[in-house]
Amino acid sequence: MDRDRRDERADHGANPGERGKWLSALIALLGLWMIAQALGLTLTEAQFWNDVLVGALLVGVGGYNYSRQADERFANVAVALIAVVAGLWLIAAPFMLGADSGLTETTNEFGFYNDIVVGLLAVGLGAYSAYQAQERQQDTRRTEA
Repeated sequence: MDRDRRDERADHGANPGERGKWLSALIALLGLWMIAQALGLTLTEAQFWNDVLVGALLVGVGGYNYSRQADERFANVAVALIAVVAGLWLIAAPFMLGADSGLTETTNEFGFYNDIVVGLLAVGLGAYSAYQAQERQQDTRRTEA
């Protein structure tokens, strides 16, 4: 396993400053928030499970990239893009999983707007994380060439 890490660092360069960890941590925190608000609000059953599952996905994605960066490796671009897709789903979900024929998904307005705001944040943070990881990998390749 150590050999795999050395090979990856040789291919893509190391991340000695552990740059970008804060982006991954924020994505994971968004996931924790989604789980917490699902437990604390009155939601439809579909929205409850949607928020819990998407929250768990964001925690996993953020945690994975955080652990990579803490190990002085670059974030995985594809994993960061999963946060973007999850965010897009959170933006669309209030209109698709509604209790009232898809018009609203929750029994309160906070849950409705919370999904949209968290979705927008996940899209922004995930896209920026993917962009930064790609840029850093390209910079390292240019420097090594």
